[in-house]
Amino acid sequence: MNSIEDRRYPESLKLLRRAERVIPGGVWGHNRIPSSFAPDALPWFAERAEGARMRDVDGNWYIDYICGYGAMINGYARAEVDDAVREQSARGSTLSHATQRSVELAELLVDLVDGAAWASWGANGSDATWSALVVARAHTGRPLVAAVDGAYHGSHGWNGFPTAQPGRITADTDAVRFVRWNDIPGLDELFGRDGPELAAIMVTPYHHPIPGAAELPDPAWIEALHRHCRRAGTLLVIDDVRAGFRLDLRGSHALFGFRPDLVCFSKGLGNGWPLSALVGAEALRAAAAEIFLAGTFWNSANSMAAAIANLTLLRETDGVATMRRSGLQLTEGLVKAAERVGVPLAASGPPAMPSIVVEGDEDCRWMARFATHMAASGVLIHPSHNWALSTAHDAELVEQTLAAAETAMERTQEELPR
Repeated sequence: MNSIEDRRYPESLKLLRRAERVIPGGVWGHNRIPSSFAPDALPWFAERAEGARMRDVDGNWYIDYICGYGAMINGYARAEVDDAVREQSARGSTLSHATQRSVELAELLVDLVDGAAWASWGANGSDATWSALVVARAHTGRPLVAAVDGAYHGSHGWNGFPTAQPGRITADTDAVRFVRWNDIPGLDELFGRDGPELAAIMVTPYHHPIPGAAELPDPAWIEALHRHCRRAGTLLVIDDVRAGFRLDLRGSHALFGFRPDLVCFSKGLGNGWPLSALVGAEALRAAAAEIFLAGTFWNSANSMAAAIANLTLLRETDGVATMRRSGLQLTEGLVKAAERVGVPLAASGPPAMPSIVVEGDEDCRWMARFATHMAASGVLIHPSHNWALSTAHDAELVEQTLAAAETAMERTQEELPR
């Protein structure tokens, strides 16, 4: 262990040792991943956050570019959002019946999202994507679904991404077919073989593998996708869980030219309050009303109050433009700094949620060491996941980030030259 790093995170490491006695792995789920790249050189536990900054349990503050994996979009502890939650909480949140907040949020989503005629709920992105497939199967009466190879649509068994993990079985994906991103001949083959049995094909608005560079959709591929879906009667589902409301308030599909039947949202919907939504076209209303899907907390009035305030704030302040502007400042500055230092670094994907990769760093070893130096300078990044910006990341914070990044690149190059 590096003694400097030991002194920086003593409480975090102490808490990890406690946690390992009562929680498998110490931290459950995806939150363990960044620190697992460098167990003694990155913090394991957070203590609080506000705006674009987060503090760990050792009292270290960071400019945060993980943003709760995209859940924080208007800044941590944003008063307009959290005040709405406190007001609703005084009346109760998980009641025995749905509340007026569900109607108000559904009305807002139908007003905002391109092509939406109705909305339904969940608590996480996996709820929304699974709900979409159930609606599609109910509407079409078909068993099969398709997805892009390497895409992540949640932790439920049907998603092909985690099938190599312990506890998964091949039967989980027996009814799933896979196609490569932007591969028109692959679409032709898929629909030629399975089109009559395909209830839905689910795609993200742009391809964001973990890890890896992001890929934007080829307009010709989008048009081929639409053509095949129309001819086969297959529903097009957009998984906008990760990107939703960061790129376009109408839904990311409107930005890239997709015309989906169903759209899945979560992450940025409630500014950190747990909620997901599935919105759909009018033609699917009957199927959505017929199925049974439920979760005790899916009608949480607190989360819905947060989402209403959050989306209203994004609309009133043009938050999408703010995040894009800060993201451009960040990504252009990172690329220029990398050129000066001699690092083959590239930024891909939308600026508000860029994927930062280094050529030849398939195991993310360079990025992990870069992340440790960034953390020591007060900037929190993820070594393998896309980064995220919020409306709280202003020009001054981005400039501080870029100054830290150039120094961190230099130190990482000394240790692991590319």
